Amino acid sequence: MYQFLDRSAAELAYVDQLLLTSMRQWVATMRAGRCPCSVLGPVLRGRGLVELLPDLNMAMLLIEREALSQLCFKPPFAAEIGDDEALLLSLHALARAGAQPRVDAVIEQIVKPEARLPLSVAVARIAVAFAR
Repeated sequence: MYQFLDRSAAELAYVDQLLLTSMRQWVATMRAGRCPCSVLGPVLRGRGLVELLPDLNMAMLLIEREALSQLCFKPPFAAEIGDDEALLLSLHALARAGAQPRVDAVIEQIVKPEARLPLSVAVARIAVAFAR
């Protein structure tokens, strides 16, 4: 998590910038009462990552509905990275690195027990999509 704190979004690697913007856009779109897939789909398709959409949607839905506490997200193009955003970026970085025990430990901090396995699966599938 600390690798993402006190940094600007512009300093992030491409994968992390895309994840951060997608998570923020998902939250903003849901809170506006719109379908996040209709907004994120074209963006991800344009980057050759449309297969990421169902898993990203599932992960964010679990985080939104099953979180132990409400996570805070900044507006889609805010320069700074929030604490909760840094936590989620570190979760995805750990998944891409194949550090499953650490992924599980982070997930335990985020969602209720019944949401842990589905979130773990979604995060793992997102990591695989980025690896292609």
